[in-house]
Order: sequence, then structure tokens, then C-alpha cells
Amino acid sequence: MRNAKTTLIGGVLLSALLATAPAFAQSTYGGKTRAEVKAELASARSAGDLDAVNALSYPQLRPYQERHAQQLRADADNGHTTR
Repeated sequence: MRNAKTTLIGGVLLSALLATAPAFAQSTYGGKTRAEVKAELASARSAGDLDAVNALSYPQLRPYQERHAQQLRADADNGHTTR
């Protein structure tokens, strides 16, 4: 009886240890550090892979948004108020 209890307690402890092991395991993909992201961004900018963000490119309006914006500007120039 004593041997069965010892085996049972040992099994419970072992299963508890095995159940918590994944919680403490480090993943192989740790993500990127801030320095790595900054280096990749600088590299992409220097290679011309990223367009510069400026007043002309941000935000880029879709064609229907551009038409609406033009209409609002025209209405404002003519003294019309909308809304």
C-alpha cells in the first residue's frame, strides 16, 4: 500500500512538472528587437523599397474620395456649405 501511494504521488508530481514545462519553454521565434526593426527600415528606405511619406503621399485618397474632396473644395470656393 505504501509503495502504491509513493508511486501515485510521484506520478502526480511528475505530471504537474510536465504540464508546466511548456509555459516556461522559450519559443524559437523570439521576435525582432527594436534595433533590428530600425536597421531593416533604414535598409529598405535606402534601397528605395519604401516611398517617402509626405503631404502628397499621405493619405493617398481613392479615386472616389478624391472626386468627393474636389467637389467639397469647389463648393467651398463657390461659397456653398455642405452638411
